[in-house]
Amino acid sequence: MSKTYFLFGVHLHQPVGNFPHVFKKAFDECYLPFFNILKEFPQVKCNVHISGPLYDWILENEKDFLNLLKDLVSQDQIELISGAYFEPILSIIPDEDKFSQIKLMNDFIYRNFGRKPKGIWIAERIWQPDLVKIINLSGLSYTFLDDTHFRYAGLMNKEFSGYYTSEEDLKSIFIFPISKTLRYKIPFSLPKEAISLLESFSSDKDTLVTLFDDGEKFGLWPYTFDWVYKKGWLRNFFSLLTESSKIITVKAEEAIKKFPSQGLIYLPCASYEEMGEWVLEPSAFFVYEKLKSSFKDKPEFFNFLRGGFFKNFYAKYPRLNYLHKRMLYLSQKINKYGDKKKDKKMFTSLWKAQCNCGYWHGIFGGFYLSHIRGAIYENLIKAEKELDKKIGKEILKEEVDLDLDGYKEIIFKNNYLSCVFSSRGGTILELSYKNKAFNFLNTITRREESYHKNIKEKIKKDLKDVATIHEIIQAKERNLDKYLIYDSYEKTALIDHLLAKDITLEKFKKREGFESLADKEYSYAIFKKKKGLDLLFKLKNKNLDFSKRIAFSKETQILAEYIFSSFDFKRYNFGIEFNLFFLSPSDIKIDEKDFALKDFVFKEKENFNEKVDIFLFPIYSISSSESGFERVFQEICILFILKEKSERFFLNLQIKDF
Repeated sequence: MSKTYFLFGVHLHQPVGNFPHVFKKAFDECYLPFFNILKEFPQVKCNVHISGPLYDWILENEKDFLNLLKDLVSQDQIELISGAYFEPILSIIPDEDKFSQIKLMNDFIYRNFGRKPKGIWIAERIWQPDLVKIINLSGLSYTFLDDTHFRYAGLMNKEFSGYYTSEEDLKSIFIFPISKTLRYKIPFSLPKEAISLLESFSSDKDTLVTLFDDGEKFGLWPYTFDWVYKKGWLRNFFSLLTESSKIITVKAEEAIKKFPSQGLIYLPCASYEEMGEWVLEPSAFFVYEKLKSSFKDKPEFFNFLRGGFFKNFYAKYPRLNYLHKRMLYLSQKINKYGDKKKDKKMFTSLWKAQCNCGYWHGIFGGFYLSHIRGAIYENLIKAEKELDKKIGKEILKEEVDLDLDGYKEIIFKNNYLSCVFSSRGGTILELSYKNKAFNFLNTITRREESYHKNIKEKIKKDLKDVATIHEIIQAKERNLDKYLIYDSYEKTALIDHLLAKDITLEKFKKREGFESLADKEYSYAIFKKKKGLDLLFKLKNKNLDFSKRIAFSKETQILAEYIFSSFDFKRYNFGIEFNLFFLSPSDIKIDEKDFALKDFVFKEKENFNEKVDIFLFPIYSISSSESGFERVFQEICILFILKEKSERFFLNLQIKDF
C-alpha cells in the first residue's frame, strides 16, 4: 500500500521589541499547549524553527520549556531547523550579516541541544537565487519554500511533492515545496478532512508532501485558540495521524534519506503569494485582483500571474526606506571597523535591528507598529553609540545620500544626539537621543492602502466560523474612515510651509490652506564653529528668499535660526512643522508657559524669540493587523506659525531626561 510521507513543520517567532505580554500570551495559548500535546503522540514527528528573539525570551522566562524541547529532540521526535538568529529578511541585509546571523543560530542549537542543524528557515520565505550559495557555505543542506515559488519558475504541477535540488556556482541545496493547499486547510478544516487530503496524495506511489507554516496559527491567530485547543482540533488531528495506515510523519533529514531529489530547479525572486500582493500600490493591487478573478477557472494561466517584488516596499514607503538604508549604512561601518569577538555588544545590537517585522507591511501591522520600529531604532542607536566610542570624536560630520533619494543627507553626531538632515526641504529626518536610545523622528507618513477600500465599504464578516488569517476582516472601533487622511509630504521635522492667512487647525489637519516646501531642494553649506558646527540651508526663488541656520554643539539641543531676506508676510504666514514620536499620546503633558512636551521618560522643549501660534494634534494611521483594522498612534504634529514680519526667528529645541 502506498503511503503519504508528511513533512510537518512549525515556525515560531516573536519580533524584537514586541510587548512582554504578547510573548507571554503566545507562549501560554500557543507554544506550550502545542508541544505538550505533541509529546502525547510520540509517533508524530515535527520539524521546528524557533527564532532567536523567542529563544532569548524562553531562556529568560520559561527555561522549563527548553527542557521540553530537549526531551523531544533526544527522543528523535522533532528536528530543529536553523535560521538567521534575529529573523531578518536575508535578501535585505549584507552578506556578512547573513553569515554571522546563521552561524549564531547554528551555534545556539548545537550548544543547547547537542545537534548540528541541517536545514534553514527563510524568514517570510523571501527568496533570491544567491541564497543557495549563502546557505551552502553556512554548512546547511536544505530549506522550505512555498509551492508558489515553483510555479513562478514555470512548473505546472497541480500539487508539488518531494524536494528539488538548486545550485549557485556549483554550491547546491535541497528545497522542499510547501503545499499551499495544506497551508490553507490546516488547521482551518475539520481534522478528518485534513487527513483525507493527506491520504489522497499517495494514490499510486509513496509520496512526500510538506507543510511548514507559522506555529501561531495553532492558537494565537484570532479565534484559533478555542478551535485548536478547547474544541480539540490539534489532539484529534494528531490522533488521526497516528491511526492512519496511509500517513507517516517524517523529519526533513529522514525525508532526504527516503526519497531522491525530483531534479534541478532554479527559483526566481519570490515569496508567498500574499506578500506579492501587499507590496503593490493600491491602483496596481486592484488591477491584480481583477486579473486573479478572471483566471479563477484557468489555473494553468494563473501560474504565470504574480504580484510585486518584496524590496519595492522601500520604493513604496520612503520613511521605511530611510530606516532600511540607515541599517545598511551602519552595518557597512560596523563590519569595517568592528571586531566580532571584542565588540559583541555592538554586533548584537546591529543584528537585533535587522529583525524583519518592522521592514514591511501586510496583513500584520509590521512597519505601522511604532513599538516595532522603535525597537529597530533603539538597537541601531545602541550599535552606533558603541561604534562612535571606537572612533572617539566629540562631534562627527558626514555627507551622503543615505536614503538614495537623489538628495544629500548631512549627519551630525555628538555624545548625546544623532541628527540627520536632508537637503530635500532642509528637514530633519532623524533626531536620536543616545542616552535613551530613542529616535524622536520614529515617524510615518499616512498613505492610502488597498485595504482602506474595505473600511470605506464597511465590509462585515461572520466570524463564527474559523477562517484563514487572510480572510478575517473586521474593524476594532467605529468610524475609522474619518481617520483616512493621506499626507502629500514626508512627516519629518523642520518642514517649512507657506500658510494662508486664514489657516485653521481643522484646515491644516485636512491638508488644506497651505503650500509645503517639503520637496524643494535647498542649497546648503557647513561651517565649523568654535563650539560646534553650523549647517546653513537656503531657498531662493522669485517669490521668496530665506535661509535657516542650524547650530549643532556638544549639548542636547539644536538651535534653528530663520533669516528672511524676502517673504510676503501680508500674503502668507510662515509655518514650521515638527512631527515628534512619543510612546503614547495619553502620557504626554504640555507645558504652555515655555512650550514643552513631556512624558514619563523625556522632556522636549522649544524656545522662541518671537510670538508664535501653535497647532498641535496627534496623528493616527489606520492599518491592518492580525486582529482587524485599527487606529495606531504614530506621532504628535506641531505647527509653529509666524504671523508678523520678522527678519530673524529663533527656535531652540532641547531634550532632557525627565
